[in-house]
Amino acid sequence: MSAKTLLKQKGIDPNKPVLQISREEALAGIMEAIKEYCPNVKIEKMPKKDLEGLIDSLGEKIINYHPENYHQERSALLSYIKELKRCGLTNKEEDAIDFC
Repeated sequence: MSAKTLLKQKGIDPNKPVLQISREEALAGIMEAIKEYCPNVKIEKMPKKDLEGLIDSLGEKIINYHPENYHQERSALLSYIKELKRCGLTNKEEDAIDFC
């Protein structure tokens, strides 16, 4: 039996998204993590393409990491260290972001 068949059999909408977060909500969480762990970063200096990538990467991180201590957002930030360095990230802040 396929997942779609089982969902339909149980009367569950198979097309309803499980995770839904707006880019605004995603960026707000990322900005909170920046404020907490790397306040020298000026996120507004990040180019549009990099900022979109950072925001969109949060979707994958939400699936893979728990939300405590901004692990999801910090994981997204860790994926963009090079770009964040250009926006003011210090080595000390990089160490603070890394939770591994």
